[in-house]
Amino acid sequence: QMKRLPRIGLVDTSTSNIKSVFYALKEFNCDVVEIKNFKDQTNIDAMVVPGIGSFDFVMKKLKQNKLDHLIYKSIEKGIPSLFICVGMQILFSESYEFGKHKGLNIFKGKVKKIKKLNNKKDTRKIPFIGWNKLIVKKKCKILKNIKNNEFFYFTHSYYAEPKDKKIISTKTNYHDFKYCSSVSSDNIFATQFHPEKSGHSGLKIYKDFVNLVS
Repeated sequence: QMKRLPRIGLVDTSTSNIKSVFYALKEFNCDVVEIKNFKDQTNIDAMVVPGIGSFDFVMKKLKQNKLDHLIYKSIEKGIPSLFICVGMQILFSESYEFGKHKGLNIFKGKVKKIKKLNNKKDTRKIPFIGWNKLIVKKKCKILKNIKNNEFFYFTHSYYAEPKDKKIISTKTNYHDFKYCSSVSSDNIFATQFHPEKSGHSGLKIYKDFVNLVS
């Protein structure tokens, strides 16, 4: 009897180009179903939540389609869940992007703006767009094949500051500013960088994520 392929639910926050995440996941033997609202949620084995744009807009869209309930429910069930970019930021208590906004509060912590830097020696531009290295703090299940100082693609102006430092998987150093660039706790994984835009290195992350359920 053929075992069915693992089913990955891709949550459409209607803010990000989910197609690139869709194709990255499809590289590895799995079914990917797009979830646009709470009613869509079929029996999924894992969940991916990407987000681009402002924290507040992503939160509004999730609530509009009751996708916040889906996220809470999936996490409660303990299914592997991957949150990307603003997807990672909304896991925290609150953000200071365009005012103060409440997040999903799955992790305690704040989302703050990267400070600009402009002195003779150095310029720290905001948003940060480009490649940067991961400083591995702990080996989580989806980063087990990632070497220290491997490069990933970022595009962001805000970063999450977790209250519990133990959830930090990697940090990244942007012109002498070290911040948390990924977290993991139980079956929750989140990256500030975009694995789907990070070439071969990023695909290793999707592969290990799909492997958690295949």
